[in-house]
Amino acid sequence: MAQVAHEVQQRLKTLEEIRHLLRSIRAMSAIRWRRARARLRSAQQYAGAVDQQLALVTTLPTPLTRDAHRHVGGSGPGAGGSMGLIALTSDRGLCGTFNVGLVAQALDFIEREREKGGQIKVIALGGYGERFFRAAGCELLYTQHFPLTHAVSFAEARDIVAKVKRLYEARTFNTLYLIYNQFVSFGRYQRVEMRLLPPDLNSIWRKARQAAGDGRAVVPEDLILGTPPQDLQDFLLWEHLAVQVYLGLIESMVSEHGARLQTMDAAITNLDERMDQLWLQYHAIRQEGITRQVLEVQSNTQARYHRRAIQVRDRLVN
Repeated sequence: MAQVAHEVQQRLKTLEEIRHLLRSIRAMSAIRWRRARARLRSAQQYAGAVDQQLALVTTLPTPLTRDAHRHVGGSGPGAGGSMGLIALTSDRGLCGTFNVGLVAQALDFIEREREKGGQIKVIALGGYGERFFRAAGCELLYTQHFPLTHAVSFAEARDIVAKVKRLYEARTFNTLYLIYNQFVSFGRYQRVEMRLLPPDLNSIWRKARQAAGDGRAVVPEDLILGTPPQDLQDFLLWEHLAVQVYLGLIESMVSEHGARLQTMDAAITNLDERMDQLWLQYHAIRQEGITRQVLEVQSNTQARYHRRAIQVRDRLVN
């Protein structure tokens, strides 16, 4: 009985250590979720400003904008085309179905485009995606990890876009898509599939018209540019791409930490329930031991009393 009680105590001690670890992970994820949420608001404001400026200068044709207009009605590279796919996943697990649903959608996307005759090349941002797509036999152009303690900066997004630009100009792929988990609210996210290259100019113009409002023209008649329009357009197109990648990274990180918070909460709740059951078991074993000891004391007392009574009787008889 004492051995069983000791084993239950050891299990309770182990569960308490695990609970402390889970609470630490939850606390760190909560801090990183709030920081990433604050960066997301700033990134969204900057993205809106870039889109407004881009809408002003995309009226002049360049090879990039001509490709963009040519792909407005299409959803893929066409037969025999080459396509790039950026998949944003986390580096680590402990975040529920955050990665599973995303890589499943990415595989569906790859299979769908392969059936059309396209060649898919993957850019995996996140350790989970790299391991998954490598095991799935997909062609990886390059990969990058984002540890849990790492805060993604806009400079890193620019570096990623610089690599993408070199691959695009080298015609490694004709179109580029991005799949990531978009933040909706705390604990909620949705998987988004969007085209990055060639840029969706119709979407940019639509947002610019909505921002202008009141039927006003997106491009003012008295617009004065201090920079050659073509150079400005080229800069803003790639800046737009960098902002979209950065937004995707930040929203993915916010969603990841939100999912991890929910997973830790569920794990802590299950752990508390298990510990309550073990405490009840421990108290039951302890109470049983106490009851057994009381019964043994009572039995010994009765035995001594009985022996004493016999001794007294024997003296009286003699």
